[in-house]
Amino acid sequence: MEKDNVIYEHVEVEKMLHRLNVWFLPFRWGSNIYRGCEHDCVYCNARYTHEYLGMEEGEFARKIIVKDNAASALDKEFSKEKWNKNLTVNVSTVTDPYQSAEKEFGNTRKVLEVFLKHHNALMLTTKSDLILKDIDILKEISKTGFLNVCMTITTLDQSLSNMIEPRVPKVEKRLEAIKKLKEAGITVGVTAIPVLPYISDDEDTLEDMVKTFSDLNVDYVIVDVLNFKGETRQRMTKFLEGYDPSLIPKYEALYQTDYCDKDYSKGVRKISNKLVKKYGVDHYDKMYSYRKNKEAK
Repeated sequence: MEKDNVIYEHVEVEKMLHRLNVWFLPFRWGSNIYRGCEHDCVYCNARYTHEYLGMEEGEFARKIIVKDNAASALDKEFSKEKWNKNLTVNVSTVTDPYQSAEKEFGNTRKVLEVFLKHHNALMLTTKSDLILKDIDILKEISKTGFLNVCMTITTLDQSLSNMIEPRVPKVEKRLEAIKKLKEAGITVGVTAIPVLPYISDDEDTLEDMVKTFSDLNVDYVIVDVLNFKGETRQRMTKFLEGYDPSLIPKYEALYQTDYCDKDYSKGVRKISNKLVKKYGVDHYDKMYSYRKNKEAK
């Protein structure tokens, strides 16, 4: 199936859960309902994952893998006697469960029904207001178990957003989604990631973002810098050529590896740590409820 120059390839899968061994994450398991992501963000560092499917990184936003039996496969895994429902599962780790494909296939809602059935802890990560179509079931999951919705908003500048994340819903729609989710009694955090060096990294810009999120009563805000992986370096360089070529040598100096210069990163985190405390959006304990309180391992 093809729509709007995006090809949807349908597959059946045996497993939906994958183990993550990253100590600082608030979850140990991830699940991707789709593979590939139509948002086509310039800064995305998950594109390399398409290589595991024998595809080119450039196909990441144009060829979306739809897991037709995602819900039934997850249901089987949750039904195993050894599975612990207190183990927080992140949906999704390298793609967005509410990209445009969800409008066509509704797989994310079917998966949410499985989480509700098993009362399994869930962290839901997205940068789309399409999440509101499932607010009814999210309210139920929140009442009967653990739910943490994490909305990504990289910038409040819509013109910049149009350039770096061309197929992502408008900023104001995502802000409105946060408001409605909070009004529904759901735990909501914001990842203001990535901060773009020399573009969105000044303290006034960061404070404006954190204050905006605080005004919406979000529970926490995470701020971190851009990293390079796979073709991200090439895509960012192409973006900078059109945005401000004078920044290219500055980026080359900061990114001598896939990761940003340590001193620069520490400086951004120092500012963000000060701001989240100032505006009271540092309730990070709400991200870790089951891992810490239920001894999930």
